Amino acid sequence: MPLIRDIEEVKSFIKGTSPKTAVYVGCDSRQVKNHTVFVSVVVVHIDSCRGAKIFWKVERVPRIRSLRQRLLEEVSRAVYLALEISEVVGSRPFEVHLDINPNPQHNSSVILKEAIGYVLAQGLKPVVKPYSIAASTVADYITGKY
Repeated sequence: MPLIRDIEEVKSFIKGTSPKTAVYVGCDSRQVKNHTVFVSVVVVHIDSCRGAKIFWKVERVPRIRSLRQRLLEEVSRAVYLALEISEVVGSRPFEVHLDINPNPQHNSSVILKEAIGYVLAQGLKPVVKPYSIAASTVADYITGKY
């Protein structure tokens, strides 16, 4: 799993894949002491069936106390990363995965409509739990390392 140092590396890899290859972008965060750690990922699912290459980026910021603000920041970071690579995605399946549970029993559901609206407004396709594997599984796993 390569750490994103240069977005051109990600774009170059995507360009070299088949039109069947799916691209998923997501972000998750974790509170670590007095910091919030954000992990943004690009999952390139080869031919949508043959495994994946994962690119990721870690950013630490002073602790964000508001859950709503932190979740919106995750959405914003995922959208920004998706827009950075969108020019090379072409007709490949392309989704922004949000670590948001639509079930009202979960705290993250408070920003569901707002988050989906923001992603759609950027011309991107939002996906939420349980189908948002880039955010809720891949990025979540990497945040556990920090």
